Amino acid sequence: MIGSIDLRPVEPGPTLSTKSQITAHIDPELVAIPYTIDPDFGSHFDTMKIMKGTYQQEFHQSYDVEFTIDVDQQGYITQFEHTFTLERYLDLIRTQSYQVIQTNWRGQSFHVMTYSYMEEVLNPNNVIFRCTDAEDVFVVAELIPFRVGGVVEQLNHRFLHFRALISARDDLYPIDYMCQPDFDLNLE
Repeated sequence: MIGSIDLRPVEPGPTLSTKSQITAHIDPELVAIPYTIDPDFGSHFDTMKIMKGTYQQEFHQSYDVEFTIDVDQQGYITQFEHTFTLERYLDLIRTQSYQVIQTNWRGQSFHVMTYSYMEEVLNPNNVIFRCTDAEDVFVVAELIPFRVGGVVEQLNHRFLHFRALISARDDLYPIDYMCQPDFDLNLE
């Protein structure tokens, strides 16, 4: 399945499609994005390598992408596409793996938006890209060797798997929007 995640409100404001089939597969009580406060959560990122260049500078240098990741004129990510099985998508929602966590990191307050299972988000082998030189928004990513049929074809050709966004910019990534469970599913 191919899907996309808008990291910012789009005009007009987001609304859950009345045609969405998500609640036919998941208990509506579980269709949520939890918000938690954990001042120490940011310390997990201290074990990860911070890449030298920004997300855009490192593109085609240290990674490639399978699908589109859109950025605005300043270099902040606005949307990303992903692909995974229907079962994984439903399980990510069921387990409430999409979360917003208020934390501290590098002496600053941040919100972390997770887009994967927590063990994948916190994998110490992940890398961190800053979006701009302002160092106020970061991407946590897993760089995975290019595979065909489960076999590594090109060890040094790595695809970026988006795991989390770390943001001190609530103006760019509004918390109310980030916590809105706008999960859509259309199997047609």
